[in-house]
Amino acid sequence: MRKIYIIIFVLLSFAFAEDHSIAVLDFSGEEIHADELKSLSAQFRIELLKMDTLRVLDYDDMKSILEVSGYDSPSCNTMTCSVISSMLLDQEWMVAAHIAKIGEVYVIEAHLFNSENGRVLNVVTYDHELSIEGLRTRGMHNVAELLMSSRVPMEVHRRQNLVYIKTNPTGAMVRVGNDTLSGSTPMALDRVMLESRPIIILKELYEPYRLKQLPEDNSDIIYVELQRRVPQIGNVAFGKPLPGGIVIVSNSGEDRFLLKKGTIKFKKLNQGKYHLESNTHIINKGTFNIRHRRTTEVNPEIFLISDIVKEKNRYKLKRNIMIGFLALSSGYRTYLQFKSESIYSNYGSSIEDGLNKHNDIEQLDNQKPVVDILSAFFLVPTIYFHAKYLEMDQWLKR
Repeated sequence: MRKIYIIIFVLLSFAFAEDHSIAVLDFSGEEIHADELKSLSAQFRIELLKMDTLRVLDYDDMKSILEVSGYDSPSCNTMTCSVISSMLLDQEWMVAAHIAKIGEVYVIEAHLFNSENGRVLNVVTYDHELSIEGLRTRGMHNVAELLMSSRVPMEVHRRQNLVYIKTNPTGAMVRVGNDTLSGSTPMALDRVMLESRPIIILKELYEPYRLKQLPEDNSDIIYVELQRRVPQIGNVAFGKPLPGGIVIVSNSGEDRFLLKKGTIKFKKLNQGKYHLESNTHIINKGTFNIRHRRTTEVNPEIFLISDIVKEKNRYKLKRNIMIGFLALSSGYRTYLQFKSESIYSNYGSSIEDGLNKHNDIEQLDNQKPVVDILSAFFLVPTIYFHAKYLEMDQWLKR
């Protein structure tokens, strides 16, 4: 997962070699309060600001520009309004998004416009069962990443006889006539090829999709929602009730399901690999596979991050105390050795003086095994506490 994030970061660094200006309209929506929509659009601007090479137009400045042009609010419900707004704002790009709540699921459709000519650069959809708070944090972050990291190639925008095919999910193969093209969706195809030969989109476990003709609006972007052939679903059962804030995440990262506190079973997961994630807990043994018509039993080890931090600090304190005792015993052992050598080097010529010094050396030497045993006694727990400290530290880093 870490490697994937690094690759995305590098790609974004090349894609945004210079600062680009962008504006974000207030989101429109259905079955969601206007204040929440405004809050979500504000959070989306923050996510864009985190991308170092983007200069996001100030909200008040955007509002003033649109008011001068006769718009009551910086929000649009139609594509025409969005296109006109993008041209008025005098930024390189503009984002408009619509959020609909269907049952417990929020469905987001976001558009990225070229403000110079009003052309659509990218369209993404994002739908997951999240709380409004989850939508504000993780949801807005994901939509921003999707919208800005998978833009349509510039050659398509310049109308160089190319058509850009996007699929959900991505990674589908494209067959042109009897030939299967290298690569996978999203991809750009020659418009003449698309008009003259049958195009079939293929992906394992999904129904083949036959692209019969170009859209009526002569768009350069074709978006295909692939349908599963036969749902391959199963269930997962947990050994004990889960705490709040646990999320089931598919191996691809496309599917995320927030679990309620006390959940012991989750039904109807698509077949595949999953793992458990949390922002407040550390989870061990949280990876599992779902098989068709089967229930997978999972017994994850779940710890509060705050408890792990306390444990880490506790082990660190114990380790440091043991190191202190070890240092004292080692120091005293060095003192005994130095004292013995000093007495031995100062032997007198008289027999009585030599005998006294010999007795002194013998007393010192008798202490050395005791000190060595104490040093070994302190060394073992020191190693143990340090190992536990490192273990807690690694857990927190994960």
